[in-house]
Order: sequence, then C-alpha cells, then structure tokens
Amino acid sequence: MFSKFLHRPALAIVISLLILFMGGLSIVSLPISQFPDVAPPSVVVSLSFPGSSAKILVDSTLVILERAINGVPDMRYMTSAATSAGEATIMITFEPGTDPNVAVLNVNNRIQMVKNQLPPIVEREGIIVMQNMTSMLMYVNVYSTDPNHDQNFLYNYVSANLLPEIQRTRGVGRAQILGNRAFAMRVELDLDRMRAYNISSADVMEAIKEQSLIGSPGRLGQATGRTSQTIEYVLTWIGRYDKPEQYGDIILRANEKGEILRLKDVASVTLGSAFYDLYSDIDGKPSASIVLKQIPGSNAADVIAEVKEKLAEFKKDMFPPGVDYAISYDVSNFLDASIAKVLHTLFEAFVLVSLVVFLFLGDFRSTLIPTLAVPVSLIGTFFFMSMFGMSVNLITLFALVLAIGVVVDDAIVVVEAVHAKMHEKHLSPYAATKEVVGEISGAIIAITLVMTSVFIPVCFMPGAVGVFYRQFALTMAMSIVLSGVVALTLTPVLCAMILKPHGHQKQTGIVGFVNGAMKRVAGRQAYIPRFILCIILGLAAGYGVFELLHVEIVHEVISEQVELTPTVMIGIGVVMSILFFFTFRSVFSGSEPDEKKLRGPIGIFLKVFDVGVNWVTNAYVAIVGLVVTRRILTMIVVGLFGWGIMVVNQVLPSGFIPLEDQGVIYGIIQTPPGSTLEYTNAKSHELQEICKEFDEITSVTSLAGYEILTEGRGSNAGTCLINLKPWADRELTSKELIAELEERGRDIANVKLEFFEPPAVPGFGAAGGFSLCLLDKTNSGDYEAFGKVTEEFLAALEKRKEVKGIFTFFASNYPQYEIIIDNDVAMQKGVSIEDAMENLSIVVGSTWEQGFIRFGQFYKVYVQAAPEFRRYPEDLENMFVKNDEGEMVPYSAFMKIEKRQGMNEINRYNLYTTAIIQGAPAAGYSSGQALTAIQEVADQVLPRGYGVGWQGLSYDEANKGNTAIFIFAIVVIFVYLVLVGQYESFLLPLAVLASLPVGLFGSFLMLKGMGLANDVYCQIGLVMLVGLLGKNAILIIEFAVQRRHEGLSIRDAAIEGGALRFRPIVMTSFAFIAGLIPLVRATGPGAIGNRTIGTTAVGGMLIGTLIGVLVIPGLYYLFAVISDGKKLIRAEHDDPLSELLEREEGHAPHEA
Repeated sequence: MFSKFLHRPALAIVISLLILFMGGLSIVSLPISQFPDVAPPSVVVSLSFPGSSAKILVDSTLVILERAINGVPDMRYMTSAATSAGEATIMITFEPGTDPNVAVLNVNNRIQMVKNQLPPIVEREGIIVMQNMTSMLMYVNVYSTDPNHDQNFLYNYVSANLLPEIQRTRGVGRAQILGNRAFAMRVELDLDRMRAYNISSADVMEAIKEQSLIGSPGRLGQATGRTSQTIEYVLTWIGRYDKPEQYGDIILRANEKGEILRLKDVASVTLGSAFYDLYSDIDGKPSASIVLKQIPGSNAADVIAEVKEKLAEFKKDMFPPGVDYAISYDVSNFLDASIAKVLHTLFEAFVLVSLVVFLFLGDFRSTLIPTLAVPVSLIGTFFFMSMFGMSVNLITLFALVLAIGVVVDDAIVVVEAVHAKMHEKHLSPYAATKEVVGEISGAIIAITLVMTSVFIPVCFMPGAVGVFYRQFALTMAMSIVLSGVVALTLTPVLCAMILKPHGHQKQTGIVGFVNGAMKRVAGRQAYIPRFILCIILGLAAGYGVFELLHVEIVHEVISEQVELTPTVMIGIGVVMSILFFFTFRSVFSGSEPDEKKLRGPIGIFLKVFDVGVNWVTNAYVAIVGLVVTRRILTMIVVGLFGWGIMVVNQVLPSGFIPLEDQGVIYGIIQTPPGSTLEYTNAKSHELQEICKEFDEITSVTSLAGYEILTEGRGSNAGTCLINLKPWADRELTSKELIAELEERGRDIANVKLEFFEPPAVPGFGAAGGFSLCLLDKTNSGDYEAFGKVTEEFLAALEKRKEVKGIFTFFASNYPQYEIIIDNDVAMQKGVSIEDAMENLSIVVGSTWEQGFIRFGQFYKVYVQAAPEFRRYPEDLENMFVKNDEGEMVPYSAFMKIEKRQGMNEINRYNLYTTAIIQGAPAAGYSSGQALTAIQEVADQVLPRGYGVGWQGLSYDEANKGNTAIFIFAIVVIFVYLVLVGQYESFLLPLAVLASLPVGLFGSFLMLKGMGLANDVYCQIGLVMLVGLLGKNAILIIEFAVQRRHEGLSIRDAAIEGGALRFRPIVMTSFAFIAGLIPLVRATGPGAIGNRTIGTTAVGGMLIGTLIGVLVIPGLYYLFAVISDGKKLIRAEHDDPLSELLEREEGHAPHEA
C-alpha cells in the first residue's frame, strides 16, 4: 500500500508540507504558559464586620456560613480566616475540572439560605462571592520620587486612573491594590468638647445622615395633559457633601437664639484614607502595590505584554512628574527564560541527534533523510496540540525535546534497510526502496502502535498529575504517529530521490538534474568556480540565518551568548560557505562506489568508527551465542535488576513538582504579637538595607501589614518581595541567596524572618514549600490550649532534618483587654448596653455612615474618635455615653477592663480551628521526604483530638497515593495487550515486558547518583522509557519471529535477530541519548525539571541499551521455547501482524 507513494512522490512531499503548514499556523495561536492549567478552581467569600474581633467574627458569622457551605458539590476542602480588623474570607477549593461559574452559583445559593441569620451590619457591608484567581501574574509598584506624592496620593491616583485600564485587559482576572488607602472623609471627634456640649456619637451620625443626603426634588412645569407651559424646570440639589468644609458646617444643634453648634466645633474633618493598614514602598520610595492575577486558560505571555504596554503608555502620557513604575514580580521572566532555555535545548538536541546519525550512517545524503523527518513531525504536532486545547508549556516542550530522539528512529530504520538492500542485491535506490517498504511497513506500524499505546492510557489519569501526564502523553503520541506517517510516505520518496546506488550507475531524476546543473555551472574539476558559487550561496544562507536569529524568542536565546552584528552575519556566511563546499563535493559529485568517498580526517574517523562498530557487533554476536540458551542465567539477571529497582527506590527521595529558581524570593517578617504597623515597617526597612549588600538583588518591595502566605493582614506581619537579576547575570542561585539572607537576617533583632520561593506551579498556594494545617478537632474553643499543642508540634518538627523554615502566624498570646460591663449598674444609671457598645464601635472601632462621589470614585465617610483619645486602655475610662435622660455617663461608672491574651487572627480548615504552618524541604531532601517526616511527627506528638490537613500543592502530593504504580501498571498492561494482538501469543510479549527492568534500574540509579528525586518529571520520563525500551525489544523479537517462520531454530533466530538489529538499536538509542545531553547538564531557569527528565531518560536508555540487547535474545529464547507450537485454535494462522501486513503489501497489484 505505502509503495504507491513511490509512484506519486509529489503527493508524499505535499502531505509533509501540509503537516508543516498546519503546524506552523497553529504555533501562532497556541497559548503560552509555564505549566498546563492544573490548579483546582476555588471560590472566595469576602465579608466585613467593622470593629469586630476575630472571635466575634467566627462565632457570629463564619460558623454559620461554613456550615451552610460545607459539602457543596465537588468541594475538596474549605479554609477561612477572620482578623481583628473586622475582615473575614472563606476559601472553598474544588476538584479539578469543576466549572468555576457553577461553583460560584452553588456557594452563593448556600449563603442565601442563611443570610438572615447574620448580623445586620455584615449584610450592610456586603458579602462578596466570586471565583478566586489563584495564578499570580505580576506585582507592579507605582512609586514616586517627589515628596509631595505620598502613599495616599499614589493609591488613589492608581485606583482612579491606571487600575480600570488594567482591569479591562484581556486575561486579567483580578487587579487590586494592596491595602485600603482609598480616600475617605475622616470625621475625628474631640471627646472632651463633645462631653462639654453634651453631644454623643449617635447625635453626630444622625446629623450627617439627615443633612448630607441624596434628594430628588423633581421638575417644575411637567406636562399634566390639562394645561400647557412653555418651559419646564429641573430642580437640583447639592446631594451628599464631598468636601471637608461642607461636612464641618453640618449643624448638630441650634436654638431660637441663633446659637448653632456645628460639627467642626466638636471634630476635625479631613480628606484622608479609609485605613492606614499597610505601608508599601520599593527601595525606600512610597508606592502603590498592584497585584495582578490571571484568568485560567489565558495566554500569560500575551497578557503581561499588553499590561506592560499600557504601563508604558501611562508613564509617557499620564503619570505626574516624579511618578514611575517598577515590576517587582513578573511570571513571564521565568516563563520566557524557561521556554527559551528549552528551545535552546531543542536546537542542541537536533544538532546532536543529526551528528550521531551522521556518525553511524557515514554520509550526508543518508543523514539528511531522517533529519528532515524531525521538523515535519515536531511542527506538525502543534496542529494537534491546538485541536486538543493544549498550550505551549514546559511539559509539552519537554515532550518535543524527548521526541527528537524518538521520531528520527522510523526514518533511520527505513534508510538502514534501503542501504542493506542495495548492498545485498545491488539494486538501484528506487528498486531497493520499493522492496524495503514492502518488508518493513508492518514493523513500523507495529512499533508506532506500541509506542502510542504507552502514552494513550495515561491520558485518562485524574487530578493535577493527570493533566501533566495528559499533555506530555498526547504530545509524544502525536509526534510518534506523525513520524510513522513520514517514515512511510516522505522517507521512501527521499531515499529513492537522494540516495546513491552502491556502484557506478548513472543518476536520473531530480538528483541527476541537480548534479548535471552543478557540473555545467562549475565544471566537474573546477573547484575554484565551485568555491565561489558556494561563497555566494553561503552568504545568502548566512543572511537568512541572521534574520532568523532576530525572531523574538530565538533572539532572547542567542543574544545571551553573542551580540548579533553584521560581523556575526559574515561569520555565519563563511561557515555556511564551507559547509556548502564540502556538501556539494561529496553529495553532488556524480556516481559513487560502495566505499564512501569522504577523505581527510572525517573519512579516516568514519572508517575507524565503522571498524569499531563492526568489532563490537561481532563481539555482541559472540556473547549472545554463549548466553542465549542459558535460561536460568537470563532469569537471574532480570530478577537482579528488578530487585535493584526496589533497593534503589527505597533510598531515592520522592517528590511531586520541584521548586525552581524563578528569580524572586519572598521574605516573610513576623514581629512580636501586638507590634504596631510602624514597628513592623521599620523592621522591613532593615531587611531592605541587608538586601542592598547583594549584587544579585535588583530591588526590594516592602509590604508592612501584609503577608503573602495566606494573603492576610496584620500589624505584626510583613512581606518583602526580593527581585533578582537574570539568571545569566548572577553567580548565586535563589536557594544559595536564601541561605545567605537567613544568615544575615539574624542581625535583625526581635523579629522572626523566613524566606520562601514562589510556588512550583502557579495557582497552587502563594509560596513554594509545603503548607499544612494543624487541626483542633476537639471544638473546645480553648485557643490557649491549642497554642501549647502548636508550640510542642513545631518544636518537634524543627528537630527533624528533613524540613526547614518552619513558620506560622498562629499566636494565642496577642495582647487584648476584655470589657466587662456591670449590667445592673448600667441599667440603674439609665445606660442601654446596646447604646454603650454602639458608641464604642463608633469612637474606637470606626464606623462609616454614608459615601460620596469625588474624582469619579465612591468614597466613604468615617466617624471615629481623634487618635489622642484612643491610644491606651485607660482612655476607655474617660469616655462617656449618653443615658436615656440625656446625661453623659462615664464608662468607668459601670465598666471595667481586664488584660487578656487571645487570637488576633483565627484560621479554620473544614470547620476546625487551625494553625497554618508553612515550611520547605531542607537542602538535600525532597518534598515527599518532608511530608513523610511531618506525618511521623504528628503521629508521635499530637494528643487525641488533633490532626493535620494539607492545602495547595501539598494536598495533591499527600493524597496522590500510589498513582505512579497505577500508571505503570496500566501502561504495561496496555502494551502487553497490543503485543498479544501482534504476535498472536500470550507468552511471547512477556519477553518484551521482562526486558524493561534493566533500563528502569538505570533510570533510578542515575537519579540517585545525580541527587535528584522521583517526582512527576521522573515518572513522565519512565513512562516514555517503557515505550522506547519496548521498541528496542520489539525490533529484535520481531526479526527473530520472522527468521523462526523462515525455518531457523529458536536459538539461531534469536541470535540473528539480535545481530541484524544491533547496529540500528545502538544508533537510535545513542541518537536519543545525545539529544538529552543538554537536558542532563542544564543550568539556569527550569534546570531541576530539565535535569530530572533528562537523567531519567539517559540512565534508562544507556543501561537498557548496553545490557538490554544482551538480555532480550535470551528472553525471546526463554518464552519462545515455552510457547513453541502452541496455538489458541489448532487451525489458526499465527503469523505476526507485521508479516500479515508485509504479505498483503507483497501481493498488492503492481502499478505502472
């Protein structure tokens, strides 16, 4: 069937061109991201209760909402946080694949069921339910060098002007400014004057409500249908006040004598900020910190590019003098660098594979054919990636790098077979190719089916790991299928067109035409004109290559190594000219005898190499002849390798997804409980000064009052975003810098300081490392007891060598004062308890009554006592509340306060109070070892009624179970079933499967030697190895089965199968290994993932090739002897599938 393409070479070429064309078009439209979209969807519920403590928020609001939400369809787990700033959030994380819009709707419906049970003020403030955007995109700081532009100005300028533009950018799911420095009308009460004038806070609130209001007086002269009027008048009203002077003139009291008491007589009114809960600066300059998060499925690179474009436009056209911006964190830095690194590796792998193929084949023509198969298969894969809704990410690019060594195999098999046929029968390239296609098309189809069968089952794996496997497997499977198509269509045509016969024969067709043209233009012996022609062609090609290097993504890779100048272009042209000269001399130089014409060092080296390969082949045949029939020895060898896998795997660290150097470090600051925001801000500035000592650090953004781990706020919490130089411009990695900063950070007194990297996968938590929740399942509400359990657990955990950076914001010793009211005395004095608490809520806690519009934005009016009246606990005794007779009664008359310690922030996990603990694996240990150590400590230390839970990436790792074993089980079963169908035997496929432990042992051994972990990258590489090692076994067993059916004994068939396929197997295996060398020695962005997947594949292929080729013939002999002569149906024809296909091919009618 496939030989028909030899009669229609144009069709074969067009098929490959169409594959290239469709793949090229798809590359442009495919989204680019760091990883596939694996983060589970989540919904966040936000609410506020002004003036409330964390405990009141939990008891009055969170408990009600959590119990209503608990068990919502597809919920994974639920976390919540309540702070004494009167704010609370509930985060519901769902199973991957859940529709986030449906999840929002389900959560909102649950809340509506219990909304009437919540405090009225919570409903008034509003309950916001929205999809949580977990994938961090950028941190942008808009800062000012002008002292007139403080943080308040920057916040409101950005909020009114820049933020709306960014929010409209496609792909931006959430854009917000950290903190709440929005403008607000601050009414600060003078309590002494209010007491003197007998004015209560309720009187102030009522006066503001009555006089600053929205009115709608209507129109005069509006048509009535009875009378006519020429002009209609619209009545307007000033509405709510928007200037401090207007609020200051609000009348609190007036009498007939003309005496008027205004608000400005008992309070100062200014346009200030709603809250002063966060200090933000970059390198000491005040700033507004913008957080941008990405919509799932959007193209991160395009979104960031558009945001940067808008920032540049604003800087040019809109920013006031002295205002500028800086990007503190940009996921595209690591994304672009990682992808550029992989593309660089892709190019290196292509070159190395081509060199190895040339080394074995020995001439340029034969090397050109399999080399052309690589771009067709790889570029065509992008078309199918687009059809399956995939993205260009590190996983799919890793698959393409690994595929280079795989897709070239089929073409090599064809080329090798054509050369062998020409050598044996002295046929022309066309005749040899036609005969070869009829013989090996079945084997190529069988290999393609087996290789594809390895990857298809893993596409159905669930969860986050399943997404990684799915994208890798589909990319590999599609490239393999395309390589099979190319090997059966384009490769035979190229063999017939390009290869030379093994003897002096006149060439015809395109090659003959080109040769003739070259001879006519330059002359057979005219080397000088030919060299001139090569210079012209080389310079032209050099110009083309030079232009290619200026393509954006390629330029990023190359420009790191060399500056692209016209001199570089000339140098490229000279190199290309030399390559053209030697290529024309050897490729277009008429006929060629059996011996290759390559002379000089290359020719000598190739001859020596051929002699060496022949000697190794002969030695291999001799060894196989000695051991092939020793079945017990074969079984012992395979058993030892299987035992070796178990031994090495027990000491090999396990992991999930390794942390990479992403060019940014998070510095988490924790000052003692009760510390003021100003104190925390001063400590963060000390860390900024330390960071200036390191050349690798470009900028440091300080956020006092905000911690990035839980995205919570507190006066004793702070975060520093430490931005690093590009990977090529610094000597220290992020982990080495963290070690240095931890050492220097010890100089900062009275502060706990920890450093983390961004999460390994965007969307899985806020920082790298592990995140666990220590759970109080007793429901006792005894925070002090829980605090002691937490301290004991942390102390035991810090003794474990597998973990470091143990960190929690849980603190049950936050300074508090409990208000104790004597109800009897209060009622005797005519004081309403409700009025007393409402008054405190206003003068101490701050309450907003209404809002106003200014600068096109909505702002609030806050009423609160002036700062000097609410500094210390004693100030409460000097406050007064109006009783039912209008008298001012001091709080000291019916109230006392007692000092306590309690919680400033309460976290919960699945309805239980929790202490969120963050940490990271210690140097030399994997995340899997860290999680195991934590679980061991929990089992040993925690008393009854306490446990641990996981969140973020740690949740998936802790609950993945035996996923890897399950994956390999279904892969092996699938491969076995395909082979059973191919060989019509349930025993013979076991020879292929039994050969796998040899290579797999090599993978685990090399991983251990390189200090790497058995993580997702390793498991991806192992899945691929099953296919590659199985392919090598199939090549030997396939030919052995054919020779057996030709009448050879089982022993001779096994030896001959190994001898015939030894050279192709070694060539394809070492071509594959050569393509992975850049991965094994990778540095810079994404280095750990590169090295892990490269080491896994190289170790497996190296041992699997060197030792596996000795074991496979013995395994064939072992199982062939057992199954010899046995049939499922006595009259059944049991030829291999490949032979049936070849027989059909051989009986196909000849077409002229």
